[in-house]
Amino acid sequence: INAEYMGTLNFIREHSETFGKVRLVLENQTYFVESKDDAVISMLYSDELVQKAVGREAGGGLARVRATDLGTDSGTSERVYRFPLIQDTTEGRQAANYKAREALKRRCRELNYPLAMYYDFHHDSENPTIAIDLKTATRLRPYQETALSKMFTDGRARSGIVVLPCGAGKTLVGVTATTTIQKRTLVLCLNTVSVEQWQHQYRTWSTAEEKQLSKFTADHKEPPADILVTTYNMLTFGGGRSTRSEEVIAEIRRIQWGLVILDEVHVVPANTFRDVIEVVHAHCILGLTATLLREDTLIDDLKFLIGPKLFEANWMELSRAGALATVTCVEVHCPMTPDFYSSYLQMPASRQSQLYIMNPVKFWCTQALIRYHERRGDKIIVFSDSVPALRHYAKALSRPFIEGEVVQTERMSILEHFKHHPDINTVFITKVGDTSIDLPEATVIIQISSHCGSRRQEAQRLGRILRPKNTGVDNVAFFYSLISCDTREVYYAMKRQRFLLDQGYAYKVVQADDIISSFRAMCGPSGGDPFLFSTPMQQQRLLEEVLAWKERAAEKEQLLQERAERREAEARERRMRMQSHPILRALYKKK
Repeated sequence: INAEYMGTLNFIREHSETFGKVRLVLENQTYFVESKDDAVISMLYSDELVQKAVGREAGGGLARVRATDLGTDSGTSERVYRFPLIQDTTEGRQAANYKAREALKRRCRELNYPLAMYYDFHHDSENPTIAIDLKTATRLRPYQETALSKMFTDGRARSGIVVLPCGAGKTLVGVTATTTIQKRTLVLCLNTVSVEQWQHQYRTWSTAEEKQLSKFTADHKEPPADILVTTYNMLTFGGGRSTRSEEVIAEIRRIQWGLVILDEVHVVPANTFRDVIEVVHAHCILGLTATLLREDTLIDDLKFLIGPKLFEANWMELSRAGALATVTCVEVHCPMTPDFYSSYLQMPASRQSQLYIMNPVKFWCTQALIRYHERRGDKIIVFSDSVPALRHYAKALSRPFIEGEVVQTERMSILEHFKHHPDINTVFITKVGDTSIDLPEATVIIQISSHCGSRRQEAQRLGRILRPKNTGVDNVAFFYSLISCDTREVYYAMKRQRFLLDQGYAYKVVQADDIISSFRAMCGPSGGDPFLFSTPMQQQRLLEEVLAWKERAAEKEQLLQERAERREAEARERRMRMQSHPILRALYKKK
């Protein structure tokens, strides 16, 4: 046995022997650090950094370690040793105590005794139990039951993260967690579309009555009910709020939430969103995501903000079991036309992306794939991170599109027509559709541009078509990624595909000429070229328009800057007036 093997073996033993030895338990509003091993608790208790989070006796000294007997699921009892942490006695101390607990978690991890966080909900007599259960017709899949079994044990709920691919039923896992804990639940989503979807899922799978559900969005500021669904931005917004919004926020902070569900949990490490966890009284936190990935290093913060990964399902295994659609991944290589490639080589890196996105050959492949799959009866989503390119593609092909400036009502109307109208089978979407948009009818993804080498985005977009298909013919979906040859896009594509390759997917490489030839044969001898921008003059006109985007973008950026400066000046004036007189302060606050 060589030294490298023994080093690896010793590393595994060293770290696995201490894992799960120490727990952070919330019991009747008090946090305890507990372990079955008296020596481990004594070692932690004597650490100077740990002592900063330890509770105090009436006389001001540190609370002592005590032994207690706890019941188990098997009906027996076990002796544990524990000491309490500082209590959140006042609202003003909540954020400070949360930071102390986060520092405690980090210190325990440094000592190779990572804390497993538990909420003793069965013995929580302080918070009211809510009347909610799963409907009798609701059935969990085996992997969903496994995920929940990792969360619940011995009448306690463990904080952590469940990773399931899109379409595998993450929302049902969250709903079931609520019906198990039966305490007030706060659900945080990325956008208002997700808020509506979560409320719909609670109505579909649980016995929750309408009066038990509430939502807090820009358009609906309802008082918190047993289950409140809102967005991260509604809680972290730092600007001026209406009086009604501030009242709802104050109520959210006051409530002791038995369960907080963080949808798309990979966004939480961002500094703006991590403030959510500091201001909300969360007894148990369940993070849900399809891709526990970020391109920065902040994904490790989730271990301290929430907890460990409790369960992760393999995508290919679920596909083989029929729980997900079988996806055919295709990488389409699109050579650049001479004029576009010549301009690409002359442009600075900041402007090259628009040229390889608007490559006419990529345009032809998009046109051909849309026509082919629409004839098959498929529902198609075309993704583009570039908003100008998205608009140009969509308008040229006479298809609806969704981007950031499309208002919510129009956005919902397009999605509903896409789901249910037989004449609307293709929709163009920017990165706003990467997450939290439920389109189970979609069977084809065509990706014409992306966010550099983001593995998470590639997986999230594939997830839009993973739901099992009820076509009556097969359970197959298609994911096309269009790549302009000999450009930086080739390098980005290799980085993006790494996560899906690790999951067992394989990309089939197809040349653009094969797709174009097949489309021409399908159209037949119609007396003309079926493609847009097929003549040199049309391509030159398109190139000139793409090169002009930068100038128009600069003008738009200047306009947005001027608007931002005006808003900032108005905000300063408003703050000064609010501070000048109590009556004006009340008036502007209401306004």
